[in-house]
Amino acid sequence: MHFLKIFFNVLVVIGLILLVGRLVSLALQFAGIPFTTFFIDHSIPSLAILLVGALGSWIIEKRK
Repeated sequence: MHFLKIFFNVLVVIGLILLVGRLVSLALQFAGIPFTTFFIDHSIPSLAILLVGALGSWIIEKRK
């Protein structure tokens, strides 16, 4: 159970980093500053990572 808690917390952190990268990319794109499109191109997988991590963490905490 401890491994799952760590795993889901890592997924949440990775998902949040990708979310911040997506927001920065979007802001810079609107400002007309050239920036990588990596975060925008991979938005669906990053949302899935964040969702799985958040739901998994919530379920693990609820079981305790």
